[in-house]
Amino acid sequence: MGNNNDFSANNNIKEERSLKEVDRNLHSDVIARVRKKGEIDYVLLSVVIVLYGIGIIMVFSAGINEGMKYGQYYYFLKRQAIWLSVSFLTLIFFIFIDYTALERMRKPLIWITIILLALLLVPRFGRMGLVHPSRRWFRFGSVGFQPSEFAKIVLIVYLSSILSKKGERINDFYRGFLPPFLIISIIAFLIFLEPDFSTAFMLFFISIMMFFIAGISTVSIVSLSIVSIPALFLMINEKLYRKDRIAGFLNPWSDPTDKGYQIIQSFKAFAMGGVAGVGLGRSVQKMSHLPIPHTDFIYAVCAEEMGYVGAFMILFLYMIFAYRGYRIAFQQSDRFAFFLAFGITSLIVWGAIFNIAVVTGLLPATGVSLPFLSYGGSSLLANSILAGLLISISKNSSSRELETENLVWEQ
Repeated sequence: MGNNNDFSANNNIKEERSLKEVDRNLHSDVIARVRKKGEIDYVLLSVVIVLYGIGIIMVFSAGINEGMKYGQYYYFLKRQAIWLSVSFLTLIFFIFIDYTALERMRKPLIWITIILLALLLVPRFGRMGLVHPSRRWFRFGSVGFQPSEFAKIVLIVYLSSILSKKGERINDFYRGFLPPFLIISIIAFLIFLEPDFSTAFMLFFISIMMFFIAGISTVSIVSLSIVSIPALFLMINEKLYRKDRIAGFLNPWSDPTDKGYQIIQSFKAFAMGGVAGVGLGRSVQKMSHLPIPHTDFIYAVCAEEMGYVGAFMILFLYMIFAYRGYRIAFQQSDRFAFFLAFGITSLIVWGAIFNIAVVTGLLPATGVSLPFLSYGGSSLLANSILAGLLISISKNSSSRELETENLVWEQ
């Protein structure tokens, strides 16, 4: 009888040791998954870095002729390289911050943005030389700061916070939809007065996308359309050059030396590039033929020098960015993180789509830059902040999710 009890006790001890070993192995697996899923999205980061590289090369190539007007063929390269260094460090910084801190700062950020945009319109600042004559930039010596680029970030953060908190109440027109819509309208109108129609339109477009994904009612969408379409028509008709762009888009060959000049020169760049391109630095169209080749039409220079192969490679990089960005968004359980990731991805991807559509003649000229590639410090810095936040959302949210699972397992 004693032997049977000893045998049972030994078996129990062995089973307990086995269960502890299984627990230890499973616990190790959970820890491994926490470490693995808490890592940054290296695919997304790699795409941004490759776009950085292509951008600095193409800004140098496309800006040589324009740079000679300032006495240095590397004028734009030097300035873009400085902004790229700052932007890369900023990207890394925002990858490792807690993006939820921005939600708590949304109100002061909105007020700062509105004040900065309003100050651009004050004539006295223009006479003091603090505002560029185009009224889009603050000027501090040779350095320019464009508030509208950072207004995009603030508006995405603000909308993400509002939409995540309101939930179904967003369908209450007066208390849900109207307040954020008024904020969007004020910011967009101030940007429009600079004048910067393209950025104002882009902000409206992305805002409507975010409202739609939040489940806004059909009544609100119809009401918004009724107000927006006449307003859009009046904005276009206010300036002659906007009507000329529409006319040039509809039939560029009717006035090839004026209204249709930009798009025709862009077509020539694509035709001359062919499949393999003419080679880096050998573009003909950038030499006083293609307007502003280092900014709005840099994709045409890419197509001429790298051919259809290079043009499709750049397009493919933006497709990867879109896939990874929207994938991050739809993996989130936190509503603020979802809307923020969705808004960031939409802003960068649709910015690229609009720019490429203009260069290829699918849309009228809008003045939207190509994210990460076009020359411009404020734009590069703002897009780097957005990309850093997007990677931070993926890293921090997955890490918190698995750490919670680890805590539950231990309990």
